[in-house]
Amino acid sequence: MDEAQIHLIWDRARRVVSGTDVQRADGVAMSVRRYLDPQRLDREREVLRRWPQVACPQSRVRSPGDWTTLDVMDVPILIVHGGDGVLRAFINVCRHRGAAVACGSGTGRGRFVCPYHSWTYDCAGALVGRPQDEDFPHAPREQFALVQLPVATRCGLVWVLPSPQDAYDWNTYFGPLADAVESTGYGADSLCPREGASRHPVNWKLLVEGTLETYHFQYLHKATIAPHFHDNAVQQDAFGMHQRIVLPRRSLAEAAERIRHPSLDDLGRHVSIVYFFFPSTFLLWNGNHLSVFVMRPDAIDRSVTDSFLLVTPEHFAASPDEHWSVNWDRLWQPLSEDYGQGASIQKGLASGANETLVYGTNEFAAPRFADDLERCLLADDHGLGMAGGTAVREDLR
Repeated sequence: MDEAQIHLIWDRARRVVSGTDVQRADGVAMSVRRYLDPQRLDREREVLRRWPQVACPQSRVRSPGDWTTLDVMDVPILIVHGGDGVLRAFINVCRHRGAAVACGSGTGRGRFVCPYHSWTYDCAGALVGRPQDEDFPHAPREQFALVQLPVATRCGLVWVLPSPQDAYDWNTYFGPLADAVESTGYGADSLCPREGASRHPVNWKLLVEGTLETYHFQYLHKATIAPHFHDNAVQQDAFGMHQRIVLPRRSLAEAAERIRHPSLDDLGRHVSIVYFFFPSTFLLWNGNHLSVFVMRPDAIDRSVTDSFLLVTPEHFAASPDEHWSVNWDRLWQPLSEDYGQGASIQKGLASGANETLVYGTNEFAAPRFADDLERCLLADDHGLGMAGGTAVREDLR
């Protein structure tokens, strides 16, 4: 992040705190059916499979021979760092009878052998061996490689598309937002001292929308993060379907009186920045660490969250391991409050008490996400194939 961008974010955050730059938009009401309809969820999952998903920290597959497996919305995925230095992703399914060719993660591997019939694949996905090869004249090896998926590395993370595509415009998808994250120091050498996965009885959209507004901070989070942040004060910018939300800390007003030329460290001490990558990835920058959490649907009333703590080598070396445990707990304390409230809301929606959820003029970032998702569903219904290329590139403001 260059000096001009630091100054711009700092100055706008100062004006938000002083009340001279208050952002608002039209209030809206959204039907509760969008959180209760299983057929709608099926459509959402189809759309989400055509958008990038965070798979893991880049550090997990940093060296040739490193590999890892995961499931993303019921798509089994294998990610491999090949001996040729190329990172690849595949559907983790043998082309013979459909079994997984790998499980877990590891290092120093050049072959993946299906445990069912020993069909063997190399790190480029090629079928390089199978018992009784002569019995498959109708299945030439070159036509039975593992199915490859688009994959990319940005912001210290591995991103994958769970749906096969011939080509994908990663630069357009990431736009300037990934550049902004990386300019704060988070890239291929970032470390991941903590990670986790959890399931919650709540529709995935409720979690995303709840994370895109701060109106609840002073009430739901009054014993955790509320003392550190101003009430209902945000600075939001949209970049296509992505969003950047700056959260001024209470310390900013006093700091702005004495700091005329803030550094990146000053910015990290007095604001938090949420980088939201559509459809469901959040990168929360807090100066000396980056908290990553990704929400995905599991069922109409269940969601999965994968979370990672990323730290630059410099920051990691400067603090003991206990420091990162504390930061991890600080992330999950308010998130646990959000998820508990989300479960309560999910039950409330099913009760029939409300036909709509009401969003105030101060909660505009959540309806913006909802509108973007609706446009994706509508485009999919009409066969337009709307996907990551719609994240229009804009200059960081």
